[in-house]
Amino acid sequence: MKDNDIISVFAFLTALGQLDTPLPFDIQSQINNIGKAIELNSSNIRGLDLIAESYPDLDRIYQQEVLKIRGLIGERNKSLPPEPLNNKPTNELTNAAVNVFNSYDSVDTAKKVATSNFITKVLAFITGNTNND
Repeated sequence: MKDNDIISVFAFLTALGQLDTPLPFDIQSQINNIGKAIELNSSNIRGLDLIAESYPDLDRIYQQEVLKIRGLIGERNKSLPPEPLNNKPTNELTNAAVNVFNSYDSVDTAKKVATSNFITKVLAFITGNTNND
């Protein structure tokens, strides 16, 4: 996955886990299609932004998460040229995305992922803050 893909997928997974209700059928169906595409090729994440934009509750949280991650990365790179993101979490992130996106209830599945240390671990890799390992 490219840097922007990692940020988008992570932000989307995190946003899904913060929703209070399951997604409408049409939104869930679109997410399921992306889950199937990611299984074939981990760079097939096109459409996450459009899905978020089509569901205001999700879009609001997703945009906040993207800004938060970019802010954390910016803190890491203050006065330095941006470094590429750490690709270590890519397989773990891809597997989580496939599981969540292919679920019948992606919100519930994302909440389960969020209760594991996965979110903290991947965020640490993305931001380069791996001192707590």
